[in-house]
Amino acid sequence: MRRAIAVIACLISVASFSKALAQDLAQDSTCSPVIASGAGLLQECGKQLYSFNLSLSETKLGVSGIKREAGSDMHGRFGCSCTVEPMCANEPKVGGFFVDPAGWLSSSKDEWAIFQVLQNMPWPGGSPPPIPNASCPVFDVSIGGLDGRAVCISEGKDSTVLIVAAEDRVGFLLHIYQADTPASVLKARVLEMLPRFEIERATGELGLKRWLR
Repeated sequence: MRRAIAVIACLISVASFSKALAQDLAQDSTCSPVIASGAGLLQECGKQLYSFNLSLSETKLGVSGIKREAGSDMHGRFGCSCTVEPMCANEPKVGGFFVDPAGWLSSSKDEWAIFQVLQNMPWPGGSPPPIPNASCPVFDVSIGGLDGRAVCISEGKDSTVLIVAAEDRVGFLLHIYQADTPASVLKARVLEMLPRFEIERATGELGLKRWLR
């Protein structure tokens, strides 16, 4: 489990859309990915374009409307970095990647299903670490109105909350990590953070405009 926690921590980094990720998302017969950037994805669903973007707002120091910058690496993993570091002091690190929604929606949506999604993510070196043990029961979450399921994993003093959420066109896994933090404390912090996540959806020409900026 130590390797899983350590690798999750380093995966929260920041950029092109990988072929492997495109193949995973293309398993959905109704939509095919066109381009991805940061925590955003443009898909072609039938004859219509569909845009999806996940963002995290900051509300500390009395400032509202500031969002963390989302970047992605060559493997399609995205991370949300803070634009004003003092605002994010002692906050968990947030990262993730897009997944095939059909697989999650047809799963048991339990601890095992979340770990299976984690195993399927692009891991450095190719092989995923062993499936970890949960350090909290699976719990329900909502991100920008999108329902999901979450579970905690811990190694020593470090903890991670894994969240999988999906709708019919898009699915994603979030890994929220914090060092020197018990799982129960991180879970409480994550539940406080979740209302700050926002999801923007658009279709047709409106969905395309964001990608032409």
